[in-house]
Amino acid sequence: MNICVMRCYLMKCIAEKISPTQAEEQALKAVALELENDSVSVISFINAHAYTMANSDNKFKNCLLGANLLFRDGIGAKILLKKYGKPVGYNANGTDLIPLILDRFKGKTVCFIGTESPYIEQAASIYKSNGHNVEAFIDGFQSNERMFEFVEAYQPEILILGMGMPKQEYFSAFLQRNYEKPLVVVNGGAIFDFIANRFTRAPSIFRKLNLEWLYRLMNEPIRLFNRYAIGIPKFFWILRKNMKQERLG
Repeated sequence: MNICVMRCYLMKCIAEKISPTQAEEQALKAVALELENDSVSVISFINAHAYTMANSDNKFKNCLLGANLLFRDGIGAKILLKKYGKPVGYNANGTDLIPLILDRFKGKTVCFIGTESPYIEQAASIYKSNGHNVEAFIDGFQSNERMFEFVEAYQPEILILGMGMPKQEYFSAFLQRNYEKPLVVVNGGAIFDFIANRFTRAPSIFRKLNLEWLYRLMNEPIRLFNRYAIGIPKFFWILRKNMKQERLG
């Protein structure tokens, strides 16, 4: 099997890996099952940006394939599933689902790693004031070794990572290999920035039309230009190329 065919096969495996949850409650029940495990469970999200990155980053691709739950996030992943004839299911994006996870499992001990000061402190303070058991937090500008020491010191039941792709996925895979206690790790991207109101969510009309990416691009054109203005066309080009290669074998 040549390299191109192997890459196409692995990208198809990512589509097949996406959890076929049909509703919010089903997604939360899937998380509850992971909390019963006696080892590290990783919950990740795939969107168009993640698919594009995985196409050229084998380490990141393996992180996605190694996740215990891989949820669909956005219109890009919906298109990916449709192309492979898979049910599109529930759009379980992290910005919406992670607060639901924290509320559903409010009695669990939680740690936050991600973003930068003062936003990580603000996010932790908001959840502590609402009665959540947030034991500790640190910013995301740390080595794997320092973050691992942090996790070992506090031994949370749930760990939310908000460092962006692929750093958070690399570290969650590191925990899978090295941490020996029960733990559910959730890869949350910019979740702490949204909680702390550093970034604002798109109005509901944008979300209903699957145009949240456009709202974010309009509000942060410099930071997000490559991700959306270049990344979205690149996603469609890569998806088309992979499917064509798959047909040719």
